[in-house]
Amino acid sequence: MNPLLVKPALDLVSNVFDRIFPDKEQAQKAKQAFMAESAKLEQAETKEFHDFIVAYEGDGANVHPVLQVLRGSVRPVLTYGLVILYGYGFINPTEFTPQNMQSLFQLNLISLGFWYGERALNNLGLNLGAKTK
Repeated sequence: MNPLLVKPALDLVSNVFDRIFPDKEQAQKAKQAFMAESAKLEQAETKEFHDFIVAYEGDGANVHPVLQVLRGSVRPVLTYGLVILYGYGFINPTEFTPQNMQSLFQLNLISLGFWYGERALNNLGLNLGAKTK
C-alpha cells in the first residue's frame, strides 16, 4: 500500500467503525483487529519485496568479497572525488571558471547532505525518518 495513503485510510476506517458500531468498546475492538490485519498485510508486502530483491540481486553471502567492497565504495569514492576536485579548484582558481566551482559546490552539498543531512536534521529536532503512530 502506498505509505502516503495509509494515514488517511486509517482515519477514514476509524470514522467508519465509529459509525457502524454503536458500542465504543466494540468499535475499538474492530479497529484493533483491522489495524492488526493491515499491519500483517504491510509486513507481507515488505517481505515479498525483500524476497524479490534477494532473488533478483542475490544476498550478500553469495557475492564475492571484492564485489561487495566495490558495491559499497561507489558513494564514498564519488564523495572523496568531489571534495578533492572542489579543493583543487579552490586552491587553483585560474583552472576553474566560477560556473564550474558553483556546480562543484552544489554537487558537494548534495553529496555531503546525503552523508550528514539526517544527523543534522535530527539535531535540529526534525526527525523526518520517525515512524508515526
